Amino acid sequence: MAKLVGRSGEQRILEEAATSADAELVAVYGRRRIGKTFLIRETYGDSICFELVGIHGVDLPTQLRAFADALGRVTRSPAVLAPPADWYAAFEQLRTFLSGRLARRTARKQVVFLDEVPWLTTRRSGFLGALEHFWNGWASRESRLVVVICGSSASWMLREIVRQRGGLHNRVTRRIRLEPFTLGEAEELLHTREVRLGRYQTIELYMALGGVPHYLAQVRGGESAAQNIDRLCFARDGLLRTEFAEHERAC
Repeated sequence: MAKLVGRSGEQRILEEAATSADAELVAVYGRRRIGKTFLIRETYGDSICFELVGIHGVDLPTQLRAFADALGRVTRSPAVLAPPADWYAAFEQLRTFLSGRLARRTARKQVVFLDEVPWLTTRRSGFLGALEHFWNGWASRESRLVVVICGSSASWMLREIVRQRGGLHNRVTRRIRLEPFTLGEAEELLHTREVRLGRYQTIELYMALGGVPHYLAQVRGGESAAQNIDRLCFARDGLLRTEFAEHERAC
């Protein structure tokens, strides 16, 4: 099972949001493969009562279908839920669900996790307006609620969420920009995966792969740094051979 390495400062911010006396709107951003989703899931665990992941490159009806499926899972609906007509209707359904959860007066705050939000904002989708209405009109008054907005496009997250001049202006209560691992954290991650190459080869790997946890997790014990780099970056089916182009398209 994967183990969370480093990120103590980021975890502290998330934990403070979960124990504060106010509603919290948390923005988490950083490049793809950096571990945003893993950090949030590991920190909040069962406190996440609703999670929606945006789908890259699909239309609005498909995103709304995904929302209905996610809501159906957490409500354990025996029937397939019909997709909402638009994002305003979707957030109203979410508000109804959350009102029931919050009425139970559990000790822990409830967490709503909206992942890859830039992908949810399809052209003329109205997602951001609906999110603003949901937060400003209801969620911001619910002291036992944490809403986490996550995205891989840092520029979009800063422009549309963190520094927005519209309805979400100054509404984000905490923000986390997740950075690549330091060399020491990269070495720690390799050790948790039983990969011990020595300092020189670890530095070689770090220079080639950087501090991106997903890339480092592909390193195999029993192979040298050169063998790992060749397999990942230069082999015909190497995982990272086309990663740069795919990263640019996704962002």
